[in-house]
Amino acid sequence: MSGSHKNTVEQFTQTINNRHVNHLDNVLDNNVEKKDNTKTVFSNIQEAREYYSMEHEANPSAQWKIIDFKQDDSNKNTAQATISYNNHTYNTTYKFNSDGKIQKIDSHLQQQ
Repeated sequence: MSGSHKNTVEQFTQTINNRHVNHLDNVLDNNVEKKDNTKTVFSNIQEAREYYSMEHEANPSAQWKIIDFKQDDSNKNTAQATISYNNHTYNTTYKFNSDGKIQKIDSHLQQQ
């Protein structure tokens, strides 16, 4: 499962970097939820498409990059990664549904 979760996170990052927001359903659950520092950013796939589209408009040259894929806990169906975006680094936990799609994203900004 470890490889598949890492592949899903990599595919997710590539999809948003390539601005293919209409293909997010390949890697995200329909009821996907993202929180940044405990604030809910989006709570379904349509809001995710809108969120990433707005991020691209606001920061056209910024790219999401996986700095480190820390761990994969198949018992909890979660994985952790360090993500860089727009000169910030985030500790991010991904929770996956039974189909292997990302169901929850919990990001916390690392202190600079």
